[in-house]
Amino acid sequence: MKRDTINYFSVGLFVLAALAVLFWTLLQVSAGGGERDVYYTEYRNVAGLSEGTLVTYEGYVFGKVAAIEPGRDAQGVRYRVALEVASGWKIPSDSVARIYSEGLLADTVVNISEGKAGEFLEPGGMIRGEQGVDLFAVIGEVAGDVGDLSENAIRPLIESLNRTVQEVGGALEKRVPVILDDVEHLVGRLDDSASHLSDILDDDGTHKAKRILGNVDRAAQDLSELTAGLAEVKRDAQALMAKLDTLVSDSGPDVRQAVADLRHILDQVSRYSAGILQNMDDTSRNMNEFSRQIRDNPGRLLGGAAPKDKGVTRDR
Repeated sequence: MKRDTINYFSVGLFVLAALAVLFWTLLQVSAGGGERDVYYTEYRNVAGLSEGTLVTYEGYVFGKVAAIEPGRDAQGVRYRVALEVASGWKIPSDSVARIYSEGLLADTVVNISEGKAGEFLEPGGMIRGEQGVDLFAVIGEVAGDVGDLSENAIRPLIESLNRTVQEVGGALEKRVPVILDDVEHLVGRLDDSASHLSDILDDDGTHKAKRILGNVDRAAQDLSELTAGLAEVKRDAQALMAKLDTLVSDSGPDVRQAVADLRHILDQVSRYSAGILQNMDDTSRNMNEFSRQIRDNPGRLLGGAAPKDKGVTRDR
């Protein structure tokens, strides 16, 4: 009995020691362990933050939020957040502290993004803070937008489609019987036309149709031959035109000489014609005078002096 009591006491001590070690380990892991340096940052909204919220450096846990102190400036309320981190950590002066959450169910942390500056902040310095994205607020805004879209756009569209479908259904209900009657009438007429066509296309009609098609075929062949003949005539005409063009080009000097000779001959004929016409004019006047004198004195046919001849002037 005494031995059982000692065993229970030893197990209890072991369990308490294990719990103490586990608690100390968790405290070291969550708080970073060792000495602490304090840095400060400021936010307009600290939703999700509280004392004890983890502070990470590029995702590595190295501290926690020590305190949150509200204050007011000209633009409104600002929250000064004290960040208690592992001592000796080098933080560039242009680093940024953002409120960050990995997901909807993940804890909110203050994540410090490392800057590029070569200068480092001293403990107690101010880290530039940037407001993180509140996923719940964003989801709420999206849900509001979706609800507004559903209320003002989708629902009227569905109602309009419903009215259109009802109107189309009503129109179809009224028109379908009429359309079916028209189709039935059309089918009947087609049936009658097919019967008439069957009567027309008997043996004699088929023979005539074949003969007509044969004549059309022969006419097409004759037209093809005529087209070929016209093409040949066109080629011959083009060749003849080419020959005439060549002949005119080659005989150009002779033609010009012939034209010059013809012009000279026509000039001579014109001059001769002028003299002849003049003589004919004189002869006509003489005949008129002679005719007048004969009418006045017929005896002049038996006597009188011979008239003087007027010669025709000739070019030499």
